[in-house]
Parts: sequence; C-alpha cells; structure tokens
Amino acid sequence: MPEKKLGELLVESRLITTEQFSEALEMQRMNPSQPIGQLLCQMGLLKKDDLDFVLDHNNKRLKLGEILVSQNLINEDRLNNALNICKLEKIPLGRALVRQHLIEEEQMSRAVASQHDLKFVNLAGVRLDHELSGFINVSFAKRHRIVPIRYRDNSLTIAMAYPLLRDELAQIESWSKMRIIPVIAKESDILIAQQKIFNLHVASSNEEHNYDLSEDQIKISGQSKYVSDFISADVDFLVKRIITTGIRDGASDIHLESTELGMNVRYRIDGILQKIELGTDDTLINPNSRQIISKVKIMCDMDIAERRRPQDSSFKMKVTKGSTIRNVDFRVSTIPTQYGENVVIRILDKRSGTVSLEALGYAPEHVSVLYQALEKPTGIFLVTGPTGSGKSSTLYAILSRINTPGTKTLTIEDPIEYAIDGITQTEVNDVIGNSFVRLLRAFLRQDPDNIMVGEIRDLETATISLRAALTGHTVLSTLHTNDSTSAVTRLIDMGVEPSLLATTIRCVLAQRLVRHICHRCRTHYTPSDQILKEFGIPGNSGMKFIQGKGCSACNFTGFSGRLPIVELWIPNREELLLLNRRPDNPTLRETVFVESSRLTMAEDGFRRVQAGETTLEELLRVVPFEQIEAGREKISRLFDGKGA
Repeated sequence: MPEKKLGELLVESRLITTEQFSEALEMQRMNPSQPIGQLLCQMGLLKKDDLDFVLDHNNKRLKLGEILVSQNLINEDRLNNALNICKLEKIPLGRALVRQHLIEEEQMSRAVASQHDLKFVNLAGVRLDHELSGFINVSFAKRHRIVPIRYRDNSLTIAMAYPLLRDELAQIESWSKMRIIPVIAKESDILIAQQKIFNLHVASSNEEHNYDLSEDQIKISGQSKYVSDFISADVDFLVKRIITTGIRDGASDIHLESTELGMNVRYRIDGILQKIELGTDDTLINPNSRQIISKVKIMCDMDIAERRRPQDSSFKMKVTKGSTIRNVDFRVSTIPTQYGENVVIRILDKRSGTVSLEALGYAPEHVSVLYQALEKPTGIFLVTGPTGSGKSSTLYAILSRINTPGTKTLTIEDPIEYAIDGITQTEVNDVIGNSFVRLLRAFLRQDPDNIMVGEIRDLETATISLRAALTGHTVLSTLHTNDSTSAVTRLIDMGVEPSLLATTIRCVLAQRLVRHICHRCRTHYTPSDQILKEFGIPGNSGMKFIQGKGCSACNFTGFSGRLPIVELWIPNREELLLLNRRPDNPTLRETVFVESSRLTMAEDGFRRVQAGETTLEELLRVVPFEQIEAGREKISRLFDGKGA
C-alpha cells in the first residue's frame, strides 16, 4: 500500500478540508520550494502545533540532509561522509557540514528553518535590548543556544540554532507568562546576541598560546605614536589568539576581512583559505573588529589614522611554546574596502638549520638527478612556478646542499624567509636603492662561489645573472612561468640572447604543490566519470583511488600537508643547440618531453595519485590544464583496457 502524503493525512485528521488543501497546492505552484505544511500555516488554515503533531507522529518531517540534497547544496556522497563524521565526532549534522566547508552557516540555518517550518531571522538587522534578559534564565539560554530577540503584544520571539522540544518551549512560556514565537538564526549570531543581552563575559579557550614580542617591538606595547587610544586587554588577547592559531596550524597567511557584520578571519593552510574555529573567542571578533585591525597596525608601526590608502609594513615576534623559543617575522598589507580595511598577515617562520629536498617530499629519483646536476661547478639553476608553489623552499634546500665550508654563498632575497648558517643573506630594500640589480653587481665584487637571486624580474637582472653563471659562478633563481620550457622562452622574450642561455642553462625545475591526503581519514572512493574522462582513465581501469573523508586532525578538509609535483629539465647538447633557433614553447616541449622519457608535471602528479598520496581532483586544481590535455593520451595508454 503506497505511503500517504502529508496533505492526505491532514485531510483525514480533519485539520483541513480538501478545498483548503487544493488552495494551498495552487499557492505552492508559485513557490515550489516552500513546504505545503508551512504554506497552510501562513494561510491561517492550520495551526503550527497541529502540523508538528502530524509530521512527528507519522514520521513525515524531512531530514536535514534530504533538504540540503534537494536544494543541490550537497550531494549524497558528501552527505554520507558528513554523517560518518557526526558519529565519530558526536556533533550535529549541520555543524559537521559547516566545519567541512561544504555549506555556509546561513545555508545550514535556513535548511533547519525549512525542516521545522520556522522563519529564519538574520540577527544582524535586529535591535537587541538588554531588558529582554529578564524573560529567560541565562544558563538555560547558553545551554540550548537560544536568545530572546523581540517582545510585543504579550508574545516573546526566541531565536534558536536548533528547534527546542515542546516541553522546553512550554517551560519558557511558564517562566515568561507569554506566548513563545520560535525562529531560527545562525548559531554564531546567537552567541553574539547572548553576549549583548546578558552582558556575558565570554571566557577564552582553554588552549594556551604563550608568546612575547621581540625586543625591538616593546616600544609599541599598547599605544601608537599616531593615536592616544589605548587598546583593551581583550583585543590584545584576540590578536595573539588569531596569530598563534595560524602559527600552530602551519598557515602561510592570515586574512582579516572586514564585512558588514564585523570581521571574517581565515587562514591559508596548504594553499587553501580555511575557516578555523577559535572556540568561544569567535564571538568576540565581530564586535572588536576595528580595534583588532588597529592593534595589528600598531604592532607594525603603520599610520593607524590612515584608512583610505593601502599600507605595507612588518613586525617581529618571539613565539614561546614550553621551553622552545622561535623567532617569526610577519609581513602586513592593508587595503581599504567598502566595509573597512582588509589585512593580510604573511607568516615568515625563519627556521634555523637546513632543509633537504627529501624533507620537502621530492621523489628519490628526482633528488638523485638534482644532486648530480649540482655537482657541476658553473651555470644557472632555475625554479619556476606561480606564487605559493614552493620555489623558495626548493632553493633553500639546494642552498643547504651546496653550502660547504670551502665555498662562499651570497643571496639576494625579498624577503629573507629562512636563516641558514654559513650563508650571507641580503634583503632587497628599494627605499634606499638596494634593488636586485644593484646588489647583484656588488655581489660579483665579493668573490662568491654561489649566488642566489630571489627572482628574475627584468632584462638587466637576467643578463647579469646569466653572465655571472658564464664567468664561473653557480647561480640560483626563480621565474614565474607555467612550465619548465617556457622559462627559456620567457627569458628570450625579455631580450636575453639565446646563445647566452644555451651556454649557461644547467637545469630548469617547474613545480606545483598538491595537498597530501590526511593519514588519519584515508578511505577508498571512486572519482566521477567526468574526472576520469579528463585524465583519459577508462571506467574499468581497476585502479584504486584514495581520498580523505575529513576529520578533526585535518580541519575536515581531507588533506594534511603538501607535496611537490615537478617536471625536471636538464638540457642535453641537442636541446641547447635548439635554443639558438628561438623556438616557441610548443616546439620546445615537443622535443624535451614528447620525444624523450622525461615526465611532465601532470604525469608526475598522476604517479602521486597512483601512490595514494593525492587525488585527481587536486591535480585538476593545481596543474595547468593544457598539460592535462597533452598527457591524456599517454595516461590512457597505461591502461589500454587491461587495468592498472
């Protein structure tokens, strides 16, 4: 016997008539996303209590996951993954989805409102009165994540993150002697509203983040020379909390983004911007957003009164954890926006000691070839890729390898990111005229064996670097190009003579960083047919794929850490001769990769997928698509219908 629909149950229960149900169906055609029960209540044809009774008694209420899937906010796979996390972490489904960054908090709250036929309210537009605190017990409100937001005509409107049980609503009615109107709001907004209405002092997280400002910053511990306003202890603590959370979780940047409601704090971890929960401290950020930005500007001695123009500066800190003290530099950039200022804090953690290519995650075969190339006494070594692709880390690893007691190594950097003992490191300072070109000319008079130029940006820097390589020095540098071969064509386009390149180029390494699958939540999965098609992988390949399902260890992203994928080009004699003909990049790539056994970046990335270290989706995000297209036929030949 087919299961009865809600309308039939309501008619059978004599709560509405057939004509009233037909009228509601007509209204629903104009607003298909609105549940029929909610429409009947809005039309005054059905009481909310009667609707709730029928829905719950007959198990007709849609589940939250079903609503989100029907609204195309998530798919079935992500829902099932989130449900597993709910069981492991013992948290509500909505909170798990938000923590996984699969939906926004407001989308989740609106779905909860739809599920229970309640109105969603944005508390940002609601005027909150301290007198409302007398209607509800503060402990009850904190425990159940609720807050009173309006009192009118003997009715009290209560905002809730999740609907209360009938007994709990009856308890509030008994306390307040009023009719209760429940509505749904974002949990974060409710916590802020509770603080305003109940005058709560929000306790900070139990997690300790102890650090001290470095010696040259003590002068700014509270006031700026530009203002006389004192920064409160709460704001001091919040700035410390935000920064040390970024250091603890290995963030490269901290983004403080002004919004209409206050401030959004996000961290770039493993190349992806993420929201990290700061516990109860989250509720203090929005009301103190302007003071937080002012505090950061004070720390790096910016003009706190200037909010209309971009500013750049820096500050230093000593981060103390137990008995360990680390020196960390921070670069700060501000820009004006429609809601205030946005601040980006780049974390430059100057780790002492050496960094090896093996520690960075390079494959053993690549390490062996690179070390052989480094044994040659002269030439230029180029590392290419976009910003954030790990070029500087690779150069530091190479510097550590060639840094021996019998050699002198000089570097020009912007900025100095890691301190290496035994190497003379110099920072670019355009304000006083210390540009790459000027410092490079001076370096050549210092009798160096090895020179590292942070980046080749113009013809003059390129020419001097190449001539230094020609006259017996080992030169290391970076370029912003998509692949290894285009580094050469870029230099030729700059105006460098091909003959000079052919004489000095020793090695070109193009790289990207792909996220590593989290070790704690690894699981088998099947990529979509579209993803497999992009790589030319047949559906019956038999290849097993791994992904991270998301856990607290990886902030529910499924990834933890990053690995390099590279294409390594050490030119042979024929390829160097080809440079004199000024080849275009497609022609050069045909010779270097198609006609040889060298692996392209896409193919090296596919090896990482086969090893269960990353995913196909991650390769699509990182690798230039033209390389994936070019390697599709080669990858498909690996299977040839026989399986992996």
